[in-house]
Amino acid sequence: MTLTLPSEWTKKLNLLAGDEVDVVENEGSLIVNGKQHNGFKSTTIDITGLRVPMLWRFFQSAYREGYDEIKLVYDSSKRDFEGAYNYYSSQFEYKRMGEKPTKKTPLEMIQELVDRFVGIEVIDNSKDGCTVREMGEPSAKEFDNSLRRIFLLIQELFDKVIDAIKNNQVGDISLCKNVHTMDINVDRFIDYCCRINNKINDSSFHKNKPVMFSTLFLLELLGDEFKYIGNHLARSKKKVDEVLDFAEKVKQHFDNYYHLFYKFDRKGVIDFGENDFKIYNEHFDWKESPNKDARSITRHFMQISKFIFCLMELRIEMEY
Repeated sequence: MTLTLPSEWTKKLNLLAGDEVDVVENEGSLIVNGKQHNGFKSTTIDITGLRVPMLWRFFQSAYREGYDEIKLVYDSSKRDFEGAYNYYSSQFEYKRMGEKPTKKTPLEMIQELVDRFVGIEVIDNSKDGCTVREMGEPSAKEFDNSLRRIFLLIQELFDKVIDAIKNNQVGDISLCKNVHTMDINVDRFIDYCCRINNKINDSSFHKNKPVMFSTLFLLELLGDEFKYIGNHLARSKKKVDEVLDFAEKVKQHFDNYYHLFYKFDRKGVIDFGENDFKIYNEHFDWKESPNKDARSITRHFMQISKFIFCLMELRIEMEY
């Protein structure tokens, strides 16, 4: 059978007779996707007057939406900018631990910002702005590789903080910085996956796009919890090894989810549910510690376990 396509749509995408389109079946509907790369997308962001957190949100949104080129415009009379790397940690946490935040030139600040994202580079700059452009073409394979990397990095974060608790590595700002850097790597690959998820429109991506975006969002929130744990470890004056057993149980919970994400089976889901119940029950049976940092770290691990359960809920939805 043949299908007539709207002429305005085919002209817009420059589709000609003989060109291939992607047809996706979605229950009672057929979704026709045109050419995947139908034009160069560029946008301009005026960062004048924006504090770094708001600048992040604007730039991150344009990056995730798949813009090939992002032009940043700023006030040429302004010479000093807050550093974009580890902004909140440098302005608040590190400052409380005795470090003074440094000022950056406009280009230094923007370069810090761009270095945080995968696949883009600053290609030129002037006294009042610069241009950032994509240097490669994202693909489904890169999505799969980056998603796998996110899981492995989170496992490394678990290992890092559990080893620190086990070996009594407290009161050390370098550990805090190390954990923060690892979390930034998690965020980099999450943003890259979001970008690919928005740019690619073939049948392999269409069905699970909303669920996958929610999964990436929760993985980002989960990773952020390790920053808070790192802060408490760096500020603590006492051992916090009383939380070790609970932390290891939560890590095993994440490992089980990671396994089920790629190899989903009913028995594994049943075991996951039983383990989640035990973790939840144990948290409320756990005797409150007089060590406030130990109490806080336990609460952050409990929050991580809640994110893991929500992630499993999304994984189950992918089966339908």
